[in-house]
Amino acid sequence: MTITDVGREFVAIRLGSNILFPAYLALGSGSGAVTAANVILVAETDRNAFTSTSFATSKKFNFMADFSSTELSGLNLREFGVTHSGAAATGSMWQREGFTAVAFDGTNELKVDITWEIF
Repeated sequence: MTITDVGREFVAIRLGSNILFPAYLALGSGSGAVTAANVILVAETDRNAFTSTSFATSKKFNFMADFSSTELSGLNLREFGVTHSGAAATGSMWQREGFTAVAFDGTNELKVDITWEIF
């Protein structure tokens, strides 16, 4: 089966609309290889609902999440993931990213803006 360009655009529009999935960005302090088989973060520390979602352009959509300085205080951020569940460690991770640690000292806020493109 081949999904057409128009079909991919409709998927992007649907996922970028006000539906319940994916709906959360999780932050974590864990490290380790990021693979397509990851279903949870290694060491989740916080999770917030997206503050906005939008259809950006043809076959693309955006998610945005905000975290306050209080939530981030003392965190060495090493991973984040997009999930459809509000409960931690439920095996609902759509995307996981890992990177070198970023330390937060209680004076920083974080806004994560993610763009997905359907190919």
